Amino acid sequence: MIEKFKKISDIFLTVIGSIAIAGGIVFFVFIENPVRYFFYALLLVIVTNFKSLRNIRTDLKKTAQNLLITTGLIYLVIITLLSLSPFLKIQEFKWSHRDWKPVNAQKIQPLTSWESGYKRKGNSYVNIDYEYQFNGTPYKNLEPEALYRYYPFWNRKKSRELVDEFSKSVSEKIQKRDYLILTNPDQPEKSKLFLSTDLFYFQGSLFYDLVTGLAVFILIFLGIIGAVLTWWALKRQQK
Repeated sequence: MIEKFKKISDIFLTVIGSIAIAGGIVFFVFIENPVRYFFYALLLVIVTNFKSLRNIRTDLKKTAQNLLITTGLIYLVIITLLSLSPFLKIQEFKWSHRDWKPVNAQKIQPLTSWESGYKRKGNSYVNIDYEYQFNGTPYKNLEPEALYRYYPFWNRKKSRELVDEFSKSVSEKIQKRDYLILTNPDQPEKSKLFLSTDLFYFQGSLFYDLVTGLAVFILIFLGIIGAVLTWWALKRQQK
Protein backbone atom coordinates (compact mmCIF):
# COMPACT_ATOMS: atom_id res chain seq x y z
CA MET A 1 0.00 0.00 0.00
CA ILE A 2 2.83 2.35 0.93
CA GLU A 3 4.73 1.52 -2.26
CA LYS A 4 1.61 2.16 -4.33
CA PHE A 5 1.04 5.53 -2.63
CA LYS A 6 4.71 6.46 -3.17
CA LYS A 7 4.45 5.55 -6.85
CA ILE A 8 1.33 7.68 -7.26
CA SER A 9 2.94 10.62 -5.42
CA ASP A 10 6.08 10.36 -7.59
CA ILE A 11 3.99 10.41 -10.76
CA PHE A 12 1.98 13.36 -9.43
CA LEU A 13 5.11 15.34 -8.57
CA THR A 14 6.64 14.54 -11.96
CA VAL A 15 3.50 15.75 -13.76
CA ILE A 16 3.32 18.92 -11.63
CA GLY A 17 7.01 19.61 -12.24
CA SER A 18 6.62 19.09 -15.98
CA ILE A 19 3.61 21.44 -16.07
CA ALA A 20 5.54 24.09 -14.10
CA ILE A 21 8.54 23.87 -16.43
CA ALA A 22 6.32 23.98 -19.52
CA GLY A 23 4.45 26.96 -18.09
CA GLY A 24 7.71 28.80 -17.44
CA ILE A 25 8.93 28.10 -20.97
CA VAL A 26 5.65 29.30 -22.50
CA PHE A 27 5.73 32.47 -20.37
CA PHE A 28 9.30 33.48 -21.20
CA VAL A 29 9.37 32.35 -24.84
CA PHE A 30 5.88 33.33 -26.04
CA ILE A 31 4.62 36.02 -23.60
CA GLU A 32 7.43 37.88 -21.82
CA ASN A 33 9.79 38.03 -24.84
CA PRO A 34 9.51 37.85 -28.65
CA VAL A 35 9.59 34.23 -29.78
CA ARG A 36 12.36 35.02 -32.27
CA TYR A 37 14.83 35.26 -29.34
CA PHE A 38 14.32 31.55 -28.74
CA PHE A 39 14.92 30.76 -32.40
CA TYR A 40 18.19 32.74 -32.25
CA ALA A 41 19.32 30.51 -29.38
CA LEU A 42 18.17 27.36 -31.16
CA LEU A 43 19.97 28.34 -34.37
CA LEU A 44 23.20 29.07 -32.47
CA VAL A 45 23.03 25.67 -30.76
CA ILE A 46 22.42 23.83 -34.03
CA VAL A 47 25.29 25.63 -35.79
CA THR A 48 27.80 25.23 -32.94
CA ASN A 49 26.80 21.65 -32.09
CA PHE A 50 26.28 20.28 -35.58
CA LYS A 51 28.66 17.36 -34.97
CA SER A 52 26.75 16.36 -31.84
CA LEU A 53 23.58 15.91 -33.88
CA ARG A 54 25.18 12.83 -35.46
CA ASN A 55 24.71 11.05 -32.13
CA ILE A 56 20.96 11.60 -32.15
CA ARG A 57 20.34 8.16 -33.66
CA THR A 58 22.47 6.29 -31.15
CA ASP A 59 21.54 8.24 -28.01
CA LEU A 60 18.42 10.31 -28.69
CA LYS A 61 17.55 11.08 -25.05
CA LYS A 62 21.01 12.29 -23.98
CA THR A 63 21.59 14.30 -27.17
CA ALA A 64 18.19 15.99 -26.95
CA GLN A 65 18.71 16.73 -23.25
CA ASN A 66 22.12 18.34 -23.86
CA LEU A 67 20.79 20.43 -26.76
CA LEU A 68 17.80 21.56 -24.69
CA ILE A 69 19.97 22.63 -21.74
CA THR A 70 22.42 24.45 -24.03
CA THR A 71 19.56 26.19 -25.83
CA GLY A 72 18.11 27.31 -22.50
CA LEU A 73 21.43 28.72 -21.31
CA ILE A 74 22.06 30.62 -24.56
CA TYR A 75 18.47 31.90 -24.49
CA LEU A 76 19.02 33.27 -20.97
CA VAL A 77 22.22 34.99 -22.13
CA ILE A 78 20.40 36.58 -25.09
CA ILE A 79 17.47 37.95 -23.09
CA THR A 80 19.84 39.16 -20.35
CA LEU A 81 22.03 41.08 -22.81
CA LEU A 82 19.02 42.64 -24.55
CA SER A 83 17.52 43.55 -21.18
CA LEU A 84 20.74 45.26 -20.08
CA SER A 85 21.30 47.18 -23.33
CA PRO A 86 18.53 49.24 -24.98
CA PHE A 87 21.00 49.93 -27.82
CA LEU A 88 21.42 46.22 -28.61
CA LYS A 89 17.66 45.75 -28.37
CA ILE A 90 17.15 48.47 -30.98
CA GLN A 91 19.79 46.95 -33.28
CA GLU A 92 18.15 43.53 -33.00
CA PHE A 93 14.75 44.99 -33.83
CA LYS A 94 16.15 46.87 -36.83
CA TRP A 95 17.83 43.69 -38.06
CA SER A 96 14.67 41.60 -37.68
CA HIS A 97 12.41 44.35 -39.12
CA ARG A 98 14.62 45.66 -41.90
CA ASP A 99 11.81 47.32 -43.84
CA TRP A 100 10.57 49.41 -40.88
CA LYS A 101 11.31 53.14 -41.14
CA PRO A 102 12.03 55.77 -38.47
CA VAL A 103 9.44 58.51 -38.01
CA ASN A 104 9.29 61.69 -35.96
CA ALA A 105 6.93 61.99 -33.03
CA GLN A 106 4.30 64.70 -33.31
CA LYS A 107 3.25 64.24 -29.69
CA ILE A 108 4.45 62.12 -26.78
CA GLN A 109 2.51 61.73 -23.54
CA PRO A 110 4.14 59.62 -20.79
CA LEU A 111 2.20 58.13 -17.88
CA THR A 112 4.38 56.81 -15.05
CA SER A 113 3.11 54.21 -12.59
CA TRP A 114 4.29 52.08 -9.66
CA GLU A 115 4.22 48.34 -9.14
CA SER A 116 5.04 46.74 -5.79
CA GLY A 117 7.42 43.81 -5.94
CA TYR A 118 8.05 40.52 -4.21
CA LYS A 119 11.23 40.51 -2.10
CA ARG A 120 12.02 43.97 -3.40
CA LYS A 121 10.65 47.45 -2.95
CA GLY A 122 9.08 47.57 -6.41
CA ASN A 123 9.53 49.28 -9.76
CA SER A 124 8.33 52.32 -11.62
CA TYR A 125 7.41 52.06 -15.28
CA VAL A 126 5.99 54.28 -17.99
CA ASN A 127 3.36 53.85 -20.68
CA ILE A 128 3.72 56.16 -23.68
CA ASP A 129 0.92 57.54 -25.81
CA TYR A 130 2.39 58.98 -28.99
CA GLU A 131 1.40 60.41 -32.36
CA TYR A 132 3.34 60.42 -35.62
CA GLN A 133 2.84 60.96 -39.33
CA PHE A 134 3.69 58.72 -42.26
CA ASN A 135 3.23 59.98 -45.83
CA GLY A 136 1.15 62.85 -44.46
CA THR A 137 -1.30 60.62 -42.57
CA PRO A 138 -1.45 60.96 -38.75
CA TYR A 139 -1.39 57.88 -36.51
CA LYS A 140 -1.74 57.27 -32.79
CA ASN A 141 -0.26 54.41 -30.82
CA LEU A 142 0.59 53.22 -27.32
CA GLU A 143 3.84 51.70 -26.08
CA PRO A 144 2.99 49.90 -22.83
CA GLU A 145 5.75 49.60 -20.22
CA ALA A 146 8.20 51.38 -22.49
CA LEU A 147 10.79 51.66 -19.71
CA TYR A 148 11.30 50.26 -16.21
CA ARG A 149 13.34 51.21 -13.18
CA TYR A 150 13.66 48.63 -10.41
CA TYR A 151 14.30 49.45 -6.76
CA PRO A 152 15.77 47.07 -4.15
CA PHE A 153 14.21 46.58 -0.72
CA TRP A 154 16.91 48.70 0.99
CA ASN A 155 15.80 51.86 -0.84
CA ARG A 156 14.16 53.89 1.93
CA LYS A 157 12.41 56.50 -0.22
CA LYS A 158 8.65 56.44 -0.58
CA SER A 159 7.22 55.02 -3.78
CA ARG A 160 5.72 58.39 -4.71
CA GLU A 161 9.16 60.03 -4.54
CA LEU A 162 10.67 57.30 -6.69
CA VAL A 163 7.93 57.61 -9.30
CA ASP A 164 8.49 61.40 -9.41
CA GLU A 165 12.25 60.90 -9.91
CA PHE A 166 11.62 58.38 -12.66
CA SER A 167 9.08 60.68 -14.28
CA LYS A 168 11.67 63.48 -14.40
CA SER A 169 14.24 61.19 -16.06
CA VAL A 170 11.62 60.12 -18.64
CA SER A 171 10.80 63.77 -19.37
CA GLU A 172 14.51 64.51 -19.87
CA LYS A 173 14.82 61.64 -22.36
CA ILE A 174 11.83 62.96 -24.30
CA GLN A 175 13.19 66.53 -24.30
CA LYS A 176 16.59 65.32 -25.52
CA ARG A 177 14.87 63.08 -28.10
CA ASP A 178 16.63 60.07 -26.65
CA TYR A 179 14.08 57.73 -28.20
CA LEU A 180 13.30 56.06 -31.51
CA ILE A 181 10.05 55.31 -33.30
CA LEU A 182 9.94 52.78 -36.13
CA THR A 183 6.90 52.03 -38.28
CA ASN A 184 5.94 49.44 -40.86
CA PRO A 185 5.62 51.13 -44.29
CA ASP A 186 3.11 48.50 -45.44
CA GLN A 187 1.00 48.95 -42.29
CA PRO A 188 1.82 52.43 -40.95
CA GLU A 189 -0.59 52.00 -38.04
CA LYS A 190 1.90 49.50 -36.61
CA SER A 191 4.89 51.05 -34.86
CA LYS A 192 7.40 50.49 -32.09
CA LEU A 193 8.77 53.10 -29.68
CA PHE A 194 12.09 52.69 -27.87
CA LEU A 195 12.27 55.22 -25.05
CA SER A 196 15.97 54.71 -24.39
CA THR A 197 18.91 54.37 -26.76
CA ASP A 198 21.49 53.90 -23.98
CA LEU A 199 24.21 51.33 -24.48
CA PHE A 200 23.77 50.14 -20.89
CA TYR A 201 20.79 50.54 -18.55
CA PHE A 202 21.40 48.33 -15.52
CA GLN A 203 18.65 49.52 -13.14
CA GLY A 204 15.98 49.01 -15.79
CA SER A 205 16.92 45.40 -16.54
CA LEU A 206 15.46 42.13 -15.31
CA PHE A 207 19.02 41.14 -14.41
CA TYR A 208 19.18 43.99 -11.87
CA ASP A 209 15.84 42.87 -10.47
CA LEU A 210 17.13 39.30 -10.16
CA VAL A 211 20.42 40.31 -8.50
CA THR A 212 18.79 42.62 -5.93
CA GLY A 213 16.06 40.05 -5.27
CA LEU A 214 18.70 37.37 -4.71
CA ALA A 215 20.44 39.69 -2.25
CA VAL A 216 17.39 39.37 0.03
CA PHE A 217 17.79 35.61 0.33
CA ILE A 218 21.55 35.95 0.87
CA LEU A 219 21.03 38.44 3.69
CA ILE A 220 18.36 36.23 5.27
CA PHE A 221 20.71 33.24 5.07
CA LEU A 222 23.56 35.22 6.63
CA GLY A 223 21.20 36.49 9.31
CA ILE A 224 20.16 32.93 10.21
CA ILE A 225 23.82 31.82 10.36
CA GLY A 226 24.68 34.83 12.53
CA ALA A 227 21.78 34.09 14.89
CA VAL A 228 22.79 30.41 15.19
CA LEU A 229 26.46 31.30 15.87
CA THR A 230 25.42 33.89 18.47
CA TRP A 231 23.16 31.38 20.20
CA TRP A 232 25.92 28.78 20.15
CA ALA A 233 28.43 31.27 21.62
CA LEU A 234 26.02 32.24 24.40
CA LYS A 235 25.39 28.59 25.24
CA ARG A 236 29.12 27.98 25.51
CA GLN A 237 29.55 30.96 27.82
CA GLN A 238 26.79 29.64 30.09
CA LYS A 239 28.64 26.35 30.43
